[in-house]
Amino acid sequence: MNISHRIVSTQRKIKVLVVDDSAFMRKAIRQILESDPLIEVIDIARNGEDALEKLREVKPDVVTLDINMPRMDGLTCLRHIMSTHPLPVVMISSLTQEGAQETFRALELGAVDFIPKLSGTISLDIDKQKEEIIRKVKAAVSAKIERIAPFKVQPARPKVSFKEVRRKAVISEKAVAIGVSTGGPQTLMKIIPHLPEDLPASLLIVQHMPPNFTRAFAERLNASSNIEIKEAEAGDVVEPGRGYLAPGDYHMTVA
Repeated sequence: MNISHRIVSTQRKIKVLVVDDSAFMRKAIRQILESDPLIEVIDIARNGEDALEKLREVKPDVVTLDINMPRMDGLTCLRHIMSTHPLPVVMISSLTQEGAQETFRALELGAVDFIPKLSGTISLDIDKQKEEIIRKVKAAVSAKIERIAPFKVQPARPKVSFKEVRRKAVISEKAVAIGVSTGGPQTLMKIIPHLPEDLPASLLIVQHMPPNFTRAFAERLNASSNIEIKEAEAGDVVEPGRGYLAPGDYHMTVA
């Protein structure tokens, strides 16, 4: 005799508010998220103003938030969210240099992570990022959210340039390696500014990130850091007290 047991999940669904000015993107992101049995899109919004109104009516666990929208853009909306009722926000950004700068500004303001639109503002092939979108939304719900002070650029201080370093290279015998993916950018932005100027080791960072985002991210980290940080290049001399961020889509080998 065969006895079948019906297993019913008692895990509560993750409730998501999707914010995007494109009707196509709202529908596509909704379909992607709801393809996972543990995610429910409880509402959608067309811009930042609409999102703030919806947040008064519904209580999502996570918000996916487009950056470029009319009436109220994503960064302005994010500021309101983080100052009134902070909750996990995953940004949706265009894959451009300007989009990279806006994305890192969003992370400074408290966004948990970001998802790049690989083929423009209206990304017709967004379904190719299905696994990434679902993974980041699921990870976001467990993030510790707090009101985050702006990521301040440190006062100018003399830093030895990498060109000078190559002329008087002192190869580092010690290294600190950091490998991160989902949630990594915000974590790095919290950790890096606290590293001492006289760090007795080199810092090697591999962050899963689109290729044209890593240079902008390295520049952002460098501006707030006590040590010099750059996007790594083949042939770089690994120096103590300096950081190297692997380019997008690359890992790092030290010989």
